[in-house]
Amino acid sequence: MSVPTRRILEPIFGKPVLRYGGAGMAGWCKENSLSQLQKGSGWTANLYGGAQSGDDWAAIYVPVNELDVTDFKSALWTYLMTNAESMGVGIVIWVHDPNDNDKRAEITQLASVAGLEKAQGWNAHELDITTDQFFFYGEGTTGTGLTAGPPNYYGWDDFQADVLFKTWTIYRISLDYGWEASGTFEDAWVADLKLNGQRILLKPQLGDHAGGEVKTLTQKTAGTSTTKATMITPASAKRVRIISVAVSNLSNAGTEIEVYFGTGDNMDSDVTKAIFSGWCDTDYQSSHNISFPDGAGPVGAVAEVVSIRTSADISTNGRVTITYREE
Repeated sequence: MSVPTRRILEPIFGKPVLRYGGAGMAGWCKENSLSQLQKGSGWTANLYGGAQSGDDWAAIYVPVNELDVTDFKSALWTYLMTNAESMGVGIVIWVHDPNDNDKRAEITQLASVAGLEKAQGWNAHELDITTDQFFFYGEGTTGTGLTAGPPNYYGWDDFQADVLFKTWTIYRISLDYGWEASGTFEDAWVADLKLNGQRILLKPQLGDHAGGEVKTLTQKTAGTSTTKATMITPASAKRVRIISVAVSNLSNAGTEIEVYFGTGDNMDSDVTKAIFSGWCDTDYQSSHNISFPDGAGPVGAVAEVVSIRTSADISTNGRVTITYREE
């Protein structure tokens, strides 16, 4: 008896990837506050549009395995916004001629359209493919019955019926946040995404990490260095994840240099907030450092600052350098 052959097909929608440009930032985020626990899988895609000048943005890219334009029927997504903005998190559908990849177009939902929610707090959008809310730009689009660029807006169904675009395929779908001429787009967290009824699981992929890009900050002690100073203040809905700390003292007066979370007068104000301390002076050992595996270092509470101080006054002779992420 012959053994039946089984073919494993590639999924239509691939795993999501985060991208950003200009002043924008993007990172994977564990839920940080009670409000963020209402939706999603336990991870959200944190999109920060930043100060807007026309080319500042953050996005989720979902690869698509050559889905016919005519076969894409529905999309829905949810997202939490820090503030009400002039634009919401909108969808962009990237299409091309499957037989000639020089011919392509990006079909963009107008992110200020009335039906796209953009209020402070949780927003949810169910795409209406008949609403005239899309515009397109592309190359090799000769033959279409549609006109490129605003103020020429069409429903997705118009692209599906177009003599040119109905023969093309989708190679990527993205959720974009930004591309405005002015203003500042604060953090948004995308929790859910469904395309054609299929849930796209939003979570870090192999090689990804939680939080934003790695940052390094250095600060010298100043004034009376025994008085607590704030070194890092995260964004209002973010937490600081420590990757490494280095402390040094150029004075021959020995002192303990303290690094800790919170606003306590010293590290012993709340021993659970300790990050690192080292005894430093130029006579014996002028510097100490510690490194944590990326993602496994101490993490503060939401919006909690990182503070520094010394046990003896060394004025401006101390230095603290911290490598960290915000998540």
